[in-house]
Amino acid sequence: MNRSIAQASVIVALSVVAAGGIVVAAERAEKAEKPAKVGKAKPTTRPAYLDKEHAPRGKGWLPLFNGKDLSGWKTFPDDRPNSWKVEDGILVSTFKEGQHGRNLYTERKFDDFELYYEYQVPKNGNSGVFLRGQYEIQVMDDHGVPSDKPKDWGNGGIYGQKAPSKNVSKPAGEWQSGYAKVVGNKITVFINGQKVIDEFAAPAATHLYEELNIKEGEPTGPILLQGDHRPINYRHVMIKPLKK
Repeated sequence: MNRSIAQASVIVALSVVAAGGIVVAAERAEKAEKPAKVGKAKPTTRPAYLDKEHAPRGKGWLPLFNGKDLSGWKTFPDDRPNSWKVEDGILVSTFKEGQHGRNLYTERKFDDFELYYEYQVPKNGNSGVFLRGQYEIQVMDDHGVPSDKPKDWGNGGIYGQKAPSKNVSKPAGEWQSGYAKVVGNKITVFINGQKVIDEFAAPAATHLYEELNIKEGEPTGPILLQGDHRPINYRHVMIKPLKK
């Protein structure tokens, strides 16, 4: 074999080896790009609560709203069309301008408890969360009111009795969080993660609805969501009864 042919053979051989190396490298790169197989993702069981500190997690918390229907709740007054329904896991009270809706209350009664709820107030919205059907935590669109000049009818206040220590309201249309702890007649309230009422001893009921047949100072009562003033949305309504 002459030198030219030998050199050509070496070049061909080297080319084959190089080509093989390129193929192997390509196969390795392709395998590296493919994501590793993983098990089926487990669905989350905890909703995204707004107030992480007071979120209803752990033992003892009970859902008052199942996210599907109005099971466990009743409405009044009966002489008005029912304004409450469930949409996409949200409690919605809606009615036409100039009309009035109904109020919604739990069939079950409670004594001492912790309560968590989230709400969405429309512009000029007005609602309330009644503890034991007697003490109203005001739900109000009052974003922008000077934080050092809140009223007892302001968002988070005990209506007619105790103004929130400051205004921490979000703009109308945004979801907000509320947390309350009730022991005897002492009420503590957090709105959007900030304490606005600190162990206020309510001297009397802020309002009593005749339809509930609740007497002044009764130790137990339902949770009531006011829906007769303006449209309102609620979600994540949870309660934790406290052992005595």
